[in-house]
Amino acid sequence: MKADLSSSVLRMLAAPTILALTLSSCKLVGPDHSVPSSETAASYKNGSNDFSKRLSTNWWKVFGDSKLNSLMGNLQSGNFDLRAAEARRNQAYAVLGVNRSELFPNISAQGSAQRSRSSENDRAGSFGGAQSYYNQYNIGASLGYEIDLWGRVRRLVESGQANAAAAEVSVDQVRLSLQAQLARNYFAMRFLDSEIEVLREALDTRNETLALATDRFKGGKTSELDVARAESELASTRAQLVSLEAPRASLENSIAILVGRNASNFSIAPSAIKGGAPRVPAGSPAQLLGRRPDVFVAERRLAASSAEIGVAQAEFFPKISLIGSGGVSSVNSSNFLNWSSSAFSVGPQVDLPVFQGFRRKANVELAVARHEEALAGYQQTVLTAFADVENALASRRGADKEISAQADSIKAARKSFDLSDARYKEGVSSYLDVVDSQRELLNARRTEVQARGRAFEATVQLIQALGGGFSR
Repeated sequence: MKADLSSSVLRMLAAPTILALTLSSCKLVGPDHSVPSSETAASYKNGSNDFSKRLSTNWWKVFGDSKLNSLMGNLQSGNFDLRAAEARRNQAYAVLGVNRSELFPNISAQGSAQRSRSSENDRAGSFGGAQSYYNQYNIGASLGYEIDLWGRVRRLVESGQANAAAAEVSVDQVRLSLQAQLARNYFAMRFLDSEIEVLREALDTRNETLALATDRFKGGKTSELDVARAESELASTRAQLVSLEAPRASLENSIAILVGRNASNFSIAPSAIKGGAPRVPAGSPAQLLGRRPDVFVAERRLAASSAEIGVAQAEFFPKISLIGSGGVSSVNSSNFLNWSSSAFSVGPQVDLPVFQGFRRKANVELAVARHEEALAGYQQTVLTAFADVENALASRRGADKEISAQADSIKAARKSFDLSDARYKEGVSSYLDVVDSQRELLNARRTEVQARGRAFEATVQLIQALGGGFSR
Protein backbone atom coordinates (compact mmCIF):
# COMPACT_ATOMS: atom_id res chain seq x y z
CA MET A 1 0.00 0.00 0.00
CA LYS A 2 2.82 2.43 0.86
CA ALA A 3 4.61 1.77 -2.43
CA ASP A 4 1.37 2.17 -4.42
CA LEU A 5 0.68 5.51 -2.74
CA SER A 6 4.20 6.83 -3.44
CA SER A 7 4.13 5.76 -7.08
CA SER A 8 0.72 7.35 -7.56
CA VAL A 9 1.94 10.70 -6.23
CA LEU A 10 5.03 10.56 -8.48
CA ARG A 11 2.93 9.75 -11.54
CA MET A 12 0.59 12.57 -10.68
CA LEU A 13 3.50 15.06 -10.72
CA ALA A 14 5.61 13.50 -13.50
CA ALA A 15 3.03 13.37 -16.29
CA PRO A 16 2.30 17.11 -16.36
CA THR A 17 6.02 17.81 -16.13
CA ILE A 18 6.73 15.79 -19.28
CA LEU A 19 3.91 17.61 -21.05
CA ALA A 20 5.32 20.97 -19.95
CA LEU A 21 8.83 20.11 -21.16
CA THR A 22 7.39 19.11 -24.54
CA LEU A 23 5.50 22.38 -24.88
CA SER A 24 8.65 24.32 -23.97
CA SER A 25 10.27 23.37 -27.28
CA CYS A 26 8.33 26.07 -29.12
CA LYS A 27 10.14 28.74 -31.14
CA LEU A 28 11.83 31.52 -29.21
CA VAL A 29 10.68 35.11 -29.55
CA GLY A 30 13.22 37.86 -30.12
CA PRO A 31 16.12 38.24 -32.57
CA ASP A 32 18.78 35.58 -33.06
CA HIS A 33 22.32 36.86 -32.66
CA SER A 34 24.68 37.16 -35.61
CA VAL A 35 28.18 38.64 -35.70
CA PRO A 36 28.11 41.99 -37.53
CA SER A 37 30.31 42.33 -40.58
CA SER A 38 33.31 44.64 -40.21
CA GLU A 39 35.36 46.63 -42.67
CA THR A 40 38.81 45.13 -43.13
CA ALA A 41 41.84 45.72 -45.33
CA ALA A 42 44.25 43.61 -47.36
CA SER A 43 47.27 44.76 -45.37
CA TYR A 44 48.45 47.23 -42.75
CA LYS A 45 49.81 50.57 -43.88
CA ASN A 46 52.91 50.21 -41.74
CA GLY A 47 53.59 46.47 -41.89
CA SER A 48 53.82 43.40 -44.09
CA ASN A 49 51.72 40.25 -44.04
CA ASP A 50 54.46 37.99 -42.71
CA PHE A 51 52.57 36.44 -39.81
CA SER A 52 52.98 32.67 -39.99
CA LYS A 53 51.75 31.58 -36.57
CA ARG A 54 50.17 32.86 -33.40
CA LEU A 55 52.22 34.41 -30.66
CA SER A 56 53.04 32.17 -27.74
CA THR A 57 50.98 32.56 -24.57
CA ASN A 58 54.34 33.33 -22.95
CA TRP A 59 54.98 36.07 -25.51
CA TRP A 60 57.36 38.03 -23.28
CA LYS A 61 59.98 35.33 -23.71
CA VAL A 62 60.78 36.74 -27.16
CA PHE A 63 62.77 39.43 -25.30
CA GLY A 64 65.07 36.82 -23.72
CA ASP A 65 65.10 38.51 -20.30
CA SER A 66 65.15 36.08 -17.36
CA LYS A 67 64.17 38.74 -14.83
CA LEU A 68 61.13 39.71 -16.87
CA ASN A 69 60.17 36.02 -17.13
CA SER A 70 60.31 35.73 -13.35
CA LEU A 71 58.22 38.86 -12.83
CA MET A 72 55.56 37.60 -15.22
CA GLY A 73 55.24 34.45 -13.13
CA ASN A 74 54.81 36.56 -10.01
CA LEU A 75 52.12 38.63 -11.72
CA GLN A 76 50.12 35.54 -12.56
CA SER A 77 50.06 34.37 -8.94
CA GLY A 78 50.08 37.65 -7.05
CA ASN A 79 48.22 40.38 -8.96
CA PHE A 80 45.00 41.44 -7.24
CA ASP A 81 43.36 43.00 -10.30
CA LEU A 82 43.67 39.59 -11.97
CA ARG A 83 42.10 37.92 -8.94
CA ALA A 84 39.22 40.39 -9.09
CA ALA A 85 38.68 39.55 -12.78
CA GLU A 86 38.60 35.85 -11.92
CA ALA A 87 36.04 36.56 -9.19
CA ARG A 88 33.86 38.44 -11.71
CA ARG A 89 34.10 35.43 -14.02
CA ASN A 90 32.92 33.15 -11.20
CA GLN A 91 30.03 35.52 -10.52
CA ALA A 92 28.97 35.32 -14.16
CA TYR A 93 28.96 31.52 -14.06
CA ALA A 94 26.95 31.60 -10.84
CA VAL A 95 24.36 33.88 -12.50
CA LEU A 96 24.25 31.44 -15.42
CA GLY A 97 23.52 28.64 -12.95
CA VAL A 98 20.65 30.64 -11.48
CA ASN A 99 19.24 31.26 -14.97
CA ARG A 100 19.53 27.61 -15.93
CA SER A 101 17.64 26.57 -12.82
CA GLU A 102 14.49 28.07 -14.35
CA LEU A 103 14.60 25.42 -17.08
CA PHE A 104 13.67 22.78 -14.53
CA PRO A 105 10.65 22.25 -12.32
CA ASN A 106 10.71 23.64 -8.82
CA ILE A 107 9.86 20.65 -6.64
CA SER A 108 9.65 20.76 -2.87
CA ALA A 109 8.55 18.31 -0.20
CA GLN A 110 6.95 19.00 3.14
CA GLY A 111 6.18 16.97 6.21
CA SER A 112 4.73 17.76 9.62
CA ALA A 113 3.45 16.10 12.77
CA GLN A 114 1.51 18.33 15.16
CA ARG A 115 -0.22 17.94 18.49
CA SER A 116 -3.05 20.51 18.86
CA ARG A 117 -5.63 21.61 21.41
CA SER A 118 -8.88 23.25 20.31
CA SER A 119 -10.47 26.23 22.06
CA GLU A 120 -13.01 25.43 24.78
CA ASN A 121 -15.31 28.16 23.46
CA ASP A 122 -15.18 26.57 20.00
CA ARG A 123 -16.08 23.21 21.51
CA ALA A 124 -18.96 24.72 23.54
CA GLY A 125 -20.51 26.23 20.43
CA SER A 126 -20.43 23.04 18.38
CA PHE A 127 -23.08 20.32 18.42
CA GLY A 128 -22.00 17.33 20.39
CA GLY A 129 -18.79 18.98 21.49
CA ALA A 130 -15.37 18.21 20.05
CA GLN A 131 -12.23 16.49 21.17
CA SER A 132 -9.97 18.98 22.94
CA TYR A 133 -6.66 17.34 21.91
CA TYR A 134 -5.87 15.81 18.50
CA ASN A 135 -2.94 14.93 16.22
CA GLN A 136 -2.33 15.97 12.62
CA TYR A 137 0.11 14.19 10.24
CA ASN A 138 1.03 15.55 6.79
CA ILE A 139 3.45 14.54 4.04
CA GLY A 140 3.30 16.17 0.66
CA ALA A 141 5.11 17.43 -2.40
CA SER A 142 4.52 20.46 -4.61
CA LEU A 143 5.62 21.35 -8.12
CA GLY A 144 5.85 24.63 -9.94
CA TYR A 145 7.12 24.93 -13.49
CA GLU A 146 6.96 27.70 -16.06
CA ILE A 147 6.12 26.28 -19.47
CA ASP A 148 8.59 28.19 -21.63
CA LEU A 149 6.32 28.50 -24.67
CA TRP A 150 7.80 31.78 -25.86
CA GLY A 151 11.44 31.18 -24.91
CA ARG A 152 11.76 33.69 -22.07
CA VAL A 153 13.77 31.30 -19.94
CA ARG A 154 15.83 29.99 -22.83
CA ARG A 155 16.69 33.54 -23.88
CA LEU A 156 17.62 34.25 -20.28
CA VAL A 157 19.97 31.27 -20.32
CA GLU A 158 21.34 32.36 -23.71
CA SER A 159 22.13 35.77 -22.23
CA GLY A 160 23.78 34.17 -19.21
CA GLN A 161 25.92 31.92 -21.40
CA ALA A 162 27.09 34.88 -23.47
CA ASN A 163 27.88 36.94 -20.36
CA ALA A 164 29.76 34.01 -18.82
CA ALA A 165 31.83 33.56 -21.99
CA ALA A 166 32.56 37.29 -21.99
CA ALA A 167 33.60 37.17 -18.34
CA GLU A 168 35.83 34.18 -19.04
CA VAL A 169 37.68 36.00 -21.80
CA SER A 170 37.71 39.21 -19.76
CA VAL A 171 40.17 37.39 -17.50
CA ASP A 172 42.44 36.92 -20.54
CA GLN A 173 41.92 40.56 -21.47
CA VAL A 174 42.86 41.80 -18.00
CA ARG A 175 45.82 39.41 -17.86
CA LEU A 176 47.16 40.63 -21.22
CA SER A 177 46.72 44.27 -20.20
CA LEU A 178 48.58 43.69 -16.92
CA GLN A 179 51.35 41.73 -18.64
CA ALA A 180 51.82 44.48 -21.22
CA GLN A 181 51.85 47.11 -18.49
CA LEU A 182 54.46 45.14 -16.57
CA ALA A 183 56.63 44.75 -19.68
CA ARG A 184 56.39 48.46 -20.52
CA ASN A 185 57.29 49.50 -16.97
CA TYR A 186 60.12 46.98 -16.84
CA PHE A 187 61.72 48.12 -20.09
CA ALA A 188 61.20 51.79 -19.21
CA MET A 189 63.10 51.12 -15.98
CA ARG A 190 65.84 49.18 -17.76
CA PHE A 191 66.39 51.97 -20.28
CA LEU A 192 66.63 54.44 -17.44
CA ASP A 193 69.36 52.12 -16.17
CA SER A 194 70.96 52.40 -19.61
CA GLU A 195 70.79 56.20 -19.49
CA ILE A 196 72.25 56.16 -15.99
CA GLU A 197 75.15 54.07 -17.29
CA VAL A 198 75.75 56.57 -20.11
CA LEU A 199 75.70 59.46 -17.64
CA ARG A 200 78.15 57.69 -15.32
CA GLU A 201 80.53 57.16 -18.21
CA ALA A 202 80.12 60.86 -19.04
CA LEU A 203 80.92 61.69 -15.41
CA ASP A 204 84.18 59.77 -15.69
CA THR A 205 85.05 61.69 -18.86
CA ARG A 206 84.23 65.02 -17.25
CA ASN A 207 86.30 64.18 -14.18
CA GLU A 208 89.25 63.49 -16.48
CA THR A 209 88.63 66.74 -18.34
CA LEU A 210 88.44 68.67 -15.06
CA ALA A 211 91.74 67.14 -13.94
CA LEU A 212 93.32 68.12 -17.27
CA ALA A 213 92.00 71.69 -17.07
CA THR A 214 93.26 72.00 -13.49
CA ASP A 215 96.73 70.76 -14.45
CA ARG A 216 96.89 73.17 -17.39
CA PHE A 217 95.77 76.03 -15.17
CA LYS A 218 98.42 75.22 -12.57
CA GLY A 219 101.02 75.08 -15.35
CA GLY A 220 99.96 78.48 -16.58
CA LYS A 221 98.79 77.11 -19.94
CA THR A 222 95.16 78.18 -19.57
CA SER A 223 92.95 80.43 -17.51
CA GLU A 224 90.89 79.60 -14.42
CA LEU A 225 87.81 80.01 -16.61
CA ASP A 226 88.45 76.59 -18.17
CA VAL A 227 88.49 75.01 -14.70
CA ALA A 228 85.21 76.71 -13.83
CA ARG A 229 83.64 75.49 -17.05
CA ALA A 230 84.84 71.94 -16.42
CA GLU A 231 83.39 72.03 -12.90
CA SER A 232 80.10 73.37 -14.28
CA GLU A 233 79.87 70.56 -16.85
CA LEU A 234 80.64 67.97 -14.17
CA ALA A 235 77.96 69.36 -11.85
CA SER A 236 75.44 69.53 -14.69
CA THR A 237 76.03 65.89 -15.62
CA ARG A 238 75.76 64.82 -12.00
CA ALA A 239 72.42 66.68 -11.74
CA GLN A 240 71.13 64.87 -14.84
CA LEU A 241 72.11 61.58 -13.25
CA VAL A 242 70.30 62.38 -10.00
CA SER A 243 67.17 63.45 -11.92
CA LEU A 244 66.69 59.87 -13.16
CA GLU A 245 66.59 58.32 -9.69
CA ALA A 246 62.99 59.31 -8.86
CA PRO A 247 61.46 58.08 -12.17
CA ARG A 248 63.28 54.78 -11.80
CA ALA A 249 62.02 54.36 -8.23
CA SER A 250 58.48 55.10 -9.38
CA LEU A 251 58.66 52.45 -12.11
CA GLU A 252 60.09 49.93 -9.65
CA ASN A 253 57.20 50.62 -7.26
CA SER A 254 54.66 50.22 -10.07
CA ILE A 255 56.16 46.83 -10.87
CA ALA A 256 55.87 45.87 -7.20
CA ILE A 257 52.13 46.58 -7.29
CA LEU A 258 51.69 44.56 -10.49
CA VAL A 259 53.33 41.48 -8.98
CA GLY A 260 51.45 41.84 -5.68
CA ARG A 261 54.36 42.95 -3.53
CA ASN A 262 54.81 45.70 -0.96
CA ALA A 263 56.93 48.40 -2.59
CA SER A 264 58.87 48.91 0.64
CA ASN A 265 60.14 45.33 0.48
CA PHE A 266 60.71 45.16 -3.27
CA SER A 267 63.71 46.14 -5.38
CA ILE A 268 65.27 45.26 -8.73
CA ALA A 269 69.01 45.57 -9.25
CA PRO A 270 69.99 48.01 -12.03
CA SER A 271 70.92 46.49 -15.37
CA ALA A 272 71.36 48.23 -18.73
CA ILE A 273 69.97 46.84 -22.01
CA LYS A 274 72.52 46.79 -24.81
CA GLY A 275 70.70 45.13 -27.68
CA GLY A 276 67.72 46.01 -29.83
CA ALA A 277 64.07 44.98 -29.68
CA PRO A 278 62.98 41.71 -31.34
CA ARG A 279 60.90 41.66 -34.49
CA VAL A 280 57.23 40.69 -34.15
CA PRO A 281 55.38 40.24 -37.47
CA ALA A 282 51.86 41.67 -37.55
CA GLY A 283 50.25 39.48 -40.20
CA SER A 284 47.13 40.63 -42.04
CA PRO A 285 44.13 42.59 -40.75
CA ALA A 286 41.87 39.66 -41.63
CA GLN A 287 43.59 37.59 -38.93
CA LEU A 288 43.27 40.20 -36.21
CA LEU A 289 39.68 40.02 -34.98
CA GLY A 290 39.93 36.39 -33.92
CA ARG A 291 43.03 37.15 -31.85
CA ARG A 292 41.87 40.07 -29.72
CA PRO A 293 40.21 39.23 -26.38
CA ASP A 294 38.48 42.62 -26.21
CA VAL A 295 36.80 41.97 -29.58
CA PHE A 296 35.57 38.59 -28.37
CA VAL A 297 34.26 40.15 -25.14
CA ALA A 298 32.45 42.88 -27.07
CA GLU A 299 30.88 40.31 -29.40
CA ARG A 300 29.64 38.18 -26.47
CA ARG A 301 28.22 41.26 -24.74
CA LEU A 302 26.40 42.00 -27.98
CA ALA A 303 25.02 38.44 -28.06
CA ALA A 304 23.82 38.80 -24.47
CA SER A 305 22.04 42.06 -25.25
CA SER A 306 20.34 40.43 -28.24
CA ALA A 307 19.00 37.63 -26.03
CA GLU A 308 17.75 40.19 -23.50
CA ILE A 309 15.47 41.61 -26.20
CA GLY A 310 13.80 38.20 -26.42
CA VAL A 311 13.42 38.09 -22.63
CA ALA A 312 11.67 41.47 -22.68
CA GLN A 313 9.44 40.61 -25.66
CA ALA A 314 8.32 37.37 -24.02
CA GLU A 315 6.71 39.43 -21.24
CA PHE A 316 3.96 40.40 -23.71
CA PHE A 317 2.77 36.79 -23.91
CA PRO A 318 0.92 34.81 -21.24
CA LYS A 319 3.12 33.24 -18.62
CA ILE A 320 1.84 29.70 -18.25
CA SER A 321 2.94 27.70 -15.25
CA LEU A 322 2.10 24.21 -14.17
CA ILE A 323 1.16 24.01 -10.50
CA GLY A 324 0.75 20.71 -8.69
CA SER A 325 0.71 19.39 -5.16
CA GLY A 326 -0.05 16.08 -3.55
CA GLY A 327 0.44 14.10 -0.40
CA VAL A 328 -1.29 12.41 2.51
CA SER A 329 -2.93 13.89 5.57
CA SER A 330 -4.60 12.26 8.57
CA VAL A 331 -5.30 12.74 12.26
CA ASN A 332 -4.53 9.07 12.96
CA SER A 333 -1.14 7.49 12.48
CA SER A 334 -2.75 4.10 11.91
CA ASN A 335 -4.33 5.07 8.58
CA PHE A 336 -1.86 7.83 7.67
CA LEU A 337 -0.41 6.01 4.66
CA ASN A 338 -3.68 4.64 3.32
CA TRP A 339 -5.03 5.76 -0.04
CA SER A 340 -8.00 7.32 1.70
CA SER A 341 -5.61 9.83 3.30
CA SER A 342 -4.27 11.07 -0.02
CA ALA A 343 -5.04 14.46 -1.53
CA PHE A 344 -3.78 16.29 -4.60
CA SER A 345 -4.33 19.21 -6.92
CA VAL A 346 -2.84 19.90 -10.35
CA GLY A 347 -3.48 22.36 -13.13
CA PRO A 348 -2.15 25.24 -15.19
CA GLN A 349 -1.82 28.80 -14.01
CA VAL A 350 -1.94 31.62 -16.55
CA ASP A 351 -0.55 35.06 -15.73
CA LEU A 352 -1.12 37.89 -18.19
CA PRO A 353 -0.83 41.39 -16.76
CA VAL A 354 -3.45 43.47 -18.52
CA PHE A 355 -2.07 46.91 -17.79
CA GLN A 356 1.20 47.91 -16.12
CA GLY A 357 1.58 51.50 -17.20
CA PHE A 358 3.43 50.49 -20.41
CA ARG A 359 6.22 48.90 -18.32
CA ARG A 360 6.66 45.95 -20.71
CA LYS A 361 6.89 48.26 -23.72
CA ALA A 362 9.49 50.36 -21.92
CA ASN A 363 11.47 47.22 -21.02
CA VAL A 364 11.61 46.20 -24.68
CA GLU A 365 12.74 49.69 -25.65
CA LEU A 366 15.39 49.53 -22.93
CA ALA A 367 16.64 46.14 -24.18
CA VAL A 368 16.76 47.39 -27.78
CA ALA A 369 18.66 50.52 -26.74
CA ARG A 370 21.15 48.44 -24.78
CA HIS A 371 21.62 46.22 -27.82
CA GLU A 372 22.29 49.27 -29.98
CA GLU A 373 24.83 50.45 -27.43
CA ALA A 374 26.51 47.03 -27.41
CA LEU A 375 26.55 47.01 -31.23
CA ALA A 376 28.20 50.43 -31.33
CA GLY A 377 30.66 49.27 -28.69
CA TYR A 378 31.56 46.19 -30.72
CA GLN A 379 32.06 48.18 -33.90
CA GLN A 380 34.16 50.75 -32.05
CA THR A 381 36.27 47.96 -30.52
CA VAL A 382 36.92 46.54 -33.98
CA LEU A 383 38.04 49.90 -35.37
CA THR A 384 40.21 50.49 -32.30
CA ALA A 385 41.84 47.08 -32.79
CA PHE A 386 43.02 47.96 -36.29
CA ALA A 387 44.17 51.42 -35.19
CA ASP A 388 46.11 49.93 -32.26
CA VAL A 389 48.12 47.72 -34.61
CA GLU A 390 48.73 50.57 -37.05
CA ASN A 391 49.88 52.86 -34.22
CA ALA A 392 52.24 50.22 -32.84
CA LEU A 393 53.73 49.49 -36.27
CA ALA A 394 54.20 53.20 -36.94
CA SER A 395 55.86 53.70 -33.53
CA ARG A 396 58.22 50.79 -34.10
CA ARG A 397 59.13 51.96 -37.60
CA GLY A 398 59.78 55.49 -36.36
CA ALA A 399 61.91 54.24 -33.47
CA ASP A 400 63.99 52.05 -35.80
CA LYS A 401 64.66 54.98 -38.12
CA GLU A 402 65.64 57.15 -35.17
CA ILE A 403 68.01 54.48 -33.84
CA SER A 404 69.73 54.29 -37.21
CA ALA A 405 70.02 58.08 -37.43
CA GLN A 406 71.33 58.33 -33.87
CA ALA A 407 74.03 55.75 -34.59
CA ASP A 408 75.42 58.11 -37.23
CA SER A 409 75.02 61.05 -34.85
CA ILE A 410 76.98 59.26 -32.11
CA LYS A 411 79.74 58.38 -34.54
CA ALA A 412 80.05 62.00 -35.69
CA ALA A 413 79.83 63.41 -32.14
CA ARG A 414 82.49 61.01 -30.86
CA LYS A 415 84.84 62.01 -33.68
CA SER A 416 84.20 65.69 -32.92
CA PHE A 417 84.97 65.16 -29.24
CA ASP A 418 88.16 63.21 -29.93
CA LEU A 419 89.42 65.94 -32.26
CA SER A 420 88.52 68.85 -29.94
CA ASP A 421 89.98 67.06 -26.93
CA ALA A 422 93.25 66.36 -28.76
CA ARG A 423 93.50 69.93 -30.03
CA TYR A 424 92.81 71.27 -26.52
CA LYS A 425 95.55 69.11 -25.05
CA GLU A 426 97.93 70.46 -27.71
CA GLY A 427 96.88 73.98 -26.82
CA VAL A 428 95.60 74.86 -30.29
CA SER A 429 91.86 74.81 -29.50
CA SER A 430 89.55 76.49 -27.00
CA TYR A 431 88.02 74.58 -24.10
CA LEU A 432 84.63 75.70 -25.38
CA ASP A 433 85.08 73.30 -28.30
CA VAL A 434 85.61 70.45 -25.83
CA VAL A 435 82.51 71.42 -23.84
CA ASP A 436 80.34 71.62 -26.95
CA SER A 437 81.53 68.26 -28.29
CA GLN A 438 81.03 66.60 -24.88
CA ARG A 439 77.45 67.82 -24.73
CA GLU A 440 76.73 66.70 -28.28
CA LEU A 441 78.10 63.23 -27.61
CA LEU A 442 76.18 62.84 -24.36
CA ASN A 443 72.94 64.04 -25.94
CA ALA A 444 73.41 61.73 -28.92
CA ARG A 445 74.06 58.71 -26.70
CA ARG A 446 71.08 59.44 -24.43
CA THR A 447 68.80 60.00 -27.42
CA GLU A 448 69.90 56.68 -28.91
CA VAL A 449 69.09 54.89 -25.63
CA GLN A 450 65.68 56.57 -25.50
CA ALA A 451 64.98 55.56 -29.11
CA ARG A 452 65.82 51.93 -28.34
CA GLY A 453 63.49 52.19 -25.33
CA ARG A 454 60.71 53.40 -27.61
CA ALA A 455 61.36 50.46 -29.92
CA PHE A 456 60.90 48.06 -27.02
CA GLU A 457 57.76 49.88 -25.91
CA ALA A 458 56.35 49.79 -29.46
CA THR A 459 57.06 46.05 -29.63
CA VAL A 460 55.11 45.44 -26.42
CA GLN A 461 52.37 47.70 -27.76
CA LEU A 462 52.24 45.67 -30.98
CA ILE A 463 52.08 42.36 -29.12
CA GLN A 464 49.20 43.65 -27.02
CA ALA A 465 47.45 45.05 -30.11
CA LEU A 466 47.73 41.61 -31.75
CA GLY A 467 46.11 39.99 -28.73
CA GLY A 468 49.24 38.49 -27.19
CA GLY A 469 48.94 34.73 -27.13
CA PHE A 470 45.12 34.81 -26.92
CA SER A 471 43.39 32.03 -28.79
CA ARG A 472 39.68 31.32 -28.72
